[in-house]
Amino acid sequence: MSRVIGVAVLLLAAIASPARASDDLLLAGTSHAALGDYSYVGVLVPLGEGRLGQGWVMRQWLDRVVYRYNGLFPDIRATAYGYAPAVGYQWGLDGGASHAAIYGGVRVVHTSLDPYDPGNANRGTHVRPTLQGELTSDIGGRAQNQLLAEGEFGNGAYFVRDRLLWRIWRRYTLGPELIAQGSREYQAHAEGLCLGGIALARRASLLLHAGVYQQRGRATVGSFGIELTATL
Repeated sequence: MSRVIGVAVLLLAAIASPARASDDLLLAGTSHAALGDYSYVGVLVPLGEGRLGQGWVMRQWLDRVVYRYNGLFPDIRATAYGYAPAVGYQWGLDGGASHAAIYGGVRVVHTSLDPYDPGNANRGTHVRPTLQGELTSDIGGRAQNQLLAEGEFGNGAYFVRDRLLWRIWRRYTLGPELIAQGSREYQAHAEGLCLGGIALARRASLLLHAGVYQQRGRATVGSFGIELTATL
């Protein structure tokens, strides 16, 4: 699995080279709760004559997922490292004020369990197809709804997130976030608040989010995270 991650890192570096510096979008982030973590880094690269927001796009993605569940033993910790390349198509709606996208690809993932659980079908290394859809809608010029849904075939894994963000003080965005996620081993949901538009540089900004995380059969815990978006 370490070889797969190494190759993926080289691909990300090559894609983000200066030759395409004005076209690519870098995405990175991490979120944490007492029952699980999620971290990622990825890049979107237009293909052919396409451009971000309109046309064909290649996505390279690395992630780390940690979750806890009750299986053969109580409180098993699962840690998964994944590489998920995909090809998608983005198109504008309502004259470009809104946009949609759909991606299809595969996810190469290695999952370790502590303690070991022979009943978890995700243990070890697997290659599974993935499908993701996005819909971003402007609302009255002052707000934007961002919906994302992703599924991984073969293990029942899913992730659905909806954000409703209002523009405040010209530069920033603020609003609620709802998340539903899980697999055959666990189901969870989260509710929180997001603050975005925090400029780091002319082409880079941060989004902060915090809230509560509820996993079925467990106590509610706090959660927080940070996301980076940068044009390369």
